[in-house]
Amino acid sequence: MTDFGYSSDYSIFLTRNEGVQIVTNDLSLKILNEMRFREVSPTSMAMELGLPKSTIQANISKLLHMGILCQDENKEDSRGVIYRIDAIQVFGSYMDTKWQLNVRTASASRILSKGRCTSREDLSLYGVSLTESGLDIVQGLFSVGSSLMPDTPDYSDWESIKRNILKQSSDRGMKVLIEDRSGLKLKFRSEGDENIADVSLIVVPMLGGIVSRSKDLLGYHLSKDIDLEIEDYGREVTMTVKPFVGQDYVRSGFRHHNMSDFKVDQPFAIYSIDDKAVLFTNSTMISVLNSLTEGSKSVNELTAAIGIPKATVYASLVKLMEMGAINVDENQKNPKKYSLDSDPVLFCKEPEVTNCNKLAEIRERFIRGEIDYYSAVIGYAMEATKCMGVEFDRMFSKAGRTTAKSVIDLHPDITPQNFVDISCSMVSYPDQATVVSYIPLKIDVTLSPHTLWRSWPSYFVKGFIENGLLNLTGDKYKVTVETIRQGNEGNS
Repeated sequence: MTDFGYSSDYSIFLTRNEGVQIVTNDLSLKILNEMRFREVSPTSMAMELGLPKSTIQANISKLLHMGILCQDENKEDSRGVIYRIDAIQVFGSYMDTKWQLNVRTASASRILSKGRCTSREDLSLYGVSLTESGLDIVQGLFSVGSSLMPDTPDYSDWESIKRNILKQSSDRGMKVLIEDRSGLKLKFRSEGDENIADVSLIVVPMLGGIVSRSKDLLGYHLSKDIDLEIEDYGREVTMTVKPFVGQDYVRSGFRHHNMSDFKVDQPFAIYSIDDKAVLFTNSTMISVLNSLTEGSKSVNELTAAIGIPKATVYASLVKLMEMGAINVDENQKNPKKYSLDSDPVLFCKEPEVTNCNKLAEIRERFIRGEIDYYSAVIGYAMEATKCMGVEFDRMFSKAGRTTAKSVIDLHPDITPQNFVDISCSMVSYPDQATVVSYIPLKIDVTLSPHTLWRSWPSYFVKGFIENGLLNLTGDKYKVTVETIRQGNEGNS
């Protein structure tokens, strides 16, 4: 589904000099997808797709102009050139959602058994929340791992890296088989009965770091994609990265923390409609959807709220109704009001941040061992998206709702009060959640000055409690969650 102003097939890139760029053209997306696995020339793509070479060349020229591609000399044919991706893919549309239930269940089980969420579960739940909304974050996590990869001897020697993987896995109750003769294959197996399905997400940044240096480490380039298998109810996870097919080349040194300008020329928003992450670039549609996240509104109320002519607003409402993004609120018939029937994932506007030095700071703290791997990945990813002007706090209400279902599936006899108490364990150190009162139901979420998050723990806790109590009691409870920022005078 692609049209003017919205698309369900897309890739979003951060480029060296052209800021954030969005690709929605089907042919361009096919070309970019192939480039993750092999080198591409106009001639080879034209033959494979049965299209004129000029059509392929026109698409490649556009991608070059957008700053997404670069070109190399073809070493086998001096008359031709080879094209490669020279940008960071941040997000993309995603279809496969089968494996996320195992991942979320693994994280929920670990939180319940240990009594408190940790940065490992944060990373897993953060990732699965995005992917179950229909968003592809694998390439984004690859690039985060590549950016965090230290330039130290321990990370320049493959045998040293393998020893570290084996040790880290053993410390966490896992065996791992590493094969690297023709591609890289990591086979993780729980030494006990633990569900380790979350490994499928939390290891992705590490693989991204290895892929970025695969020529030096393994003697050949790896492709930028992962084949994933989860077996034996999450006790076994296999991740395979195939060799890159093509001539030798020098990997790009382009990283988030090298950026001086994260400009966004085209603001966008992504909403999950029937588990498909749909991209919106039409400003009226974005304004309507954003306004409806606050509650049901009539056409006149929307017109007043967003300052757009009534006829334009109505046309957007009709289209959004057809797409299934909104519906008519059956409880508000006079005047007729519209309500959101989709989940906000993220929106992106011109960045307000002017200094992104914190990216380099997070990397240095990780290299010095001051923060762990999970926290470094979370912190770096959050700061990079903040520099791009991306906000996705609201989507974590859905993350809380789906995690609540996993907890109830694991403990169907849990009482409502125990469930509310468990909600506090869903917030990881150094942040904290506390039940202030049960009647009325009020939770305080205190964010440390060293928190990795902006405000998503509060959204998560609110969604977790609301959906959990609804499932347990059949009643919709009013839940007040207040965010308290330590070191700041104001609360939110």
